[in-house]
Amino acid sequence: MSAGRDTEGLEAVAGLLQSGRRFLLTGHRNPDGDSLGSALGLALALREAGKEARVVMRDPWPSAYDGLPGLEGVTVSESLPADWPGGWDAIVVLECPEKERPGFENLLAGRVVNVDHHPGNTRYGHVNLVDLPAAAVGEIVADLLDRLSWPLTREIAENLWVSLVSDTGSFRYSNTTPRALALGARLVAAGVDPGEVGERLFDSRPLAAVRLEALVLGTLELFDSGRVATLLLPRSFLAESGASPADSENLVNRARGVAGVRAAALLREGDVPGEVRGSLRSKGTVDVRSVAAGFGGGGHRNAAGCRIPGTLEAARDLLVPLLSAAVDRAGPEPSPSPPS
Repeated sequence: MSAGRDTEGLEAVAGLLQSGRRFLLTGHRNPDGDSLGSALGLALALREAGKEARVVMRDPWPSAYDGLPGLEGVTVSESLPADWPGGWDAIVVLECPEKERPGFENLLAGRVVNVDHHPGNTRYGHVNLVDLPAAAVGEIVADLLDRLSWPLTREIAENLWVSLVSDTGSFRYSNTTPRALALGARLVAAGVDPGEVGERLFDSRPLAAVRLEALVLGTLELFDSGRVATLLLPRSFLAESGASPADSENLVNRARGVAGVRAAALLREGDVPGEVRGSLRSKGTVDVRSVAAGFGGGGHRNAAGCRIPGTLEAARDLLVPLLSAAVDRAGPEPSPSPPS
């Protein structure tokens, strides 16, 4: 295995999955393709191995993922099942660098298996598998299946494909390694139809989501000679468009994709009054994780999130000079880089 691969964690998690019988699985709040796809892929693999596996998410997901195999069995709830932790061997937490990310207060009441690829992971699990070179957590799930000699069915492969294309930007970003491409080939060989899945993910958006995008793009502003871009999403836009917060998942990448922009932020009014949720993206060596960390957030170098007290406008005014400073520190124009 290459540098940074967590071989010890892989062995520990594989052994626990092999010996256990009942597992809960979860991901981060407002699940994206990597969090949801990796959880569903592992849940299906556990069931194929004759084990009980239940996926619980704190929030709904974007409608683009509605066709994923196994999604019908996912529970959306503000709390874990009433019988947690009794009777469960462990809860597998996927793509969550901190214990707070899943959004469940009693998460640590039982055995926690932490499977992630974020550099800021706090190793909060009783068992930790943190593979920093992995382009997506779906890659780590594939490694677990290989270690356990469990089959890669078409349904599992489709979920892992969604995980992989979500975090590599459909193999456009700089985390698209030979390892990621090799896994993609394996998944297609296992029966994934990239065209069919791609159409569902990217070319079948609900009208409400398109209307929301139109409203949000109307707030686009450029700063620092066009190197920094911001978008604003007040709660009123959700009511006006009929969309949900999940439909805003990738809108920040529209600002990031403007020519000359090297750092971008989508600022959305949160569920708690007076709180703004910030989604930050960048290109190349521009480090937005350090910017998010200043507000108690985190993520990857090129994709991070945070929560900021105040109004949308006040949050924007705070972030713009910090993003400009991050661009200054980075130096020359970079290559494309991954989202969260």
